[in-house]
Amino acid sequence: MPILKTNRYLQIATISMVIAIALGAMGAHYLKETLELPKDKLDSWKTGIFYQITHSLGIFIVILLATTFKIDKVGAIINIFILGMLLFSGSIYLLTLNYVWQIDALKLLGPITPIGGLLFIAGWVLLFMRLKNSRKTS
Repeated sequence: MPILKTNRYLQIATISMVIAIALGAMGAHYLKETLELPKDKLDSWKTGIFYQITHSLGIFIVILLATTFKIDKVGAIINIFILGMLLFSGSIYLLTLNYVWQIDALKLLGPITPIGGLLFIAGWVLLFMRLKNSRKTS
């Protein structure tokens, strides 16, 4: 993978981590204490945070593996993770906030969450397949 593209993916993963940590703090303080969201809504928020952090770290892992193993098209794996984070975590954040906002149109995001989850699975399966067909560099 070209250095320029690697740097861009590292920047995206880093910004995603910053956002996840900030949203985690927001959930722990503002959503819990100020908006007094119910426990199930806070648990959903934490799930979104967990998967965003996990897959941001996953991007770092994919890049590290790409430097050790000759893996073709790791950009596809990373792009799948990014789209998964947007759909899965993003929809959870909006659905959780919609408890307060009560915007009917946002309820349509419910079916988007599992699509993001399927993308996470697809990304990891694709990484497995690419690793299986790769060879370690010296």
